[in-house]
Amino acid sequence: MKTLVGELPLLTGERNVHPDLVLGYFAQHTVESLHEGQTPIDHLRDIAPGVSTQDFRDFLGRWNFAGERAFEVIDSFSGGERARLALALIAWRKPNVLLLDEPTNHLDLDMREALAEALSDFPGAIVLVSHDRHLTGLVCETFWRIADGHVGEFKGDLDEYAAWLRSRGSNPVEHGERKSAAAPRETNNAKQRKCAAA
Repeated sequence: MKTLVGELPLLTGERNVHPDLVLGYFAQHTVESLHEGQTPIDHLRDIAPGVSTQDFRDFLGRWNFAGERAFEVIDSFSGGERARLALALIAWRKPNVLLLDEPTNHLDLDMREALAEALSDFPGAIVLVSHDRHLTGLVCETFWRIADGHVGEFKGDLDEYAAWLRSRGSNPVEHGERKSAAAPRETNNAKQRKCAAA
């Protein structure tokens, strides 16, 4: 994931970035990068200084930071609220490619469902690393397996993938196997989510 973002160098090959790329990156440490003593409005103002407070409030309301909650400092926010704010900051930038590393950590059930719905409607590409089988199952329609140095389409669902892992002597729960999902932009009005399991 960090190599895709450009934080780590490639071991081999090339990384070419399209000039229209707008990357949204949510890593497990993203929540920790929020600034103590600041409000959700302050965080948005840092990335969009010329926007009106009302526009910020309208946007944050859609992320369940309605009313005065948008003006409260994040110091007392729960882990889920911080994750929700981090995702909102990514969404503000209107990315066309999302790189999401365990985005459901700390989210409550309602927010997990909202995230799954939003990702299902997202028109851009998605690379998702997640232990959340429910999220992966909702977002992805086609699965790709990365194994033994090769990538190939996996003809099956997540249950069949888990059975394949067990047949190789691996248990995804015991060994912390993670699923990564890549979804291309819509083509021919037929949205197709391609997911890769590693």
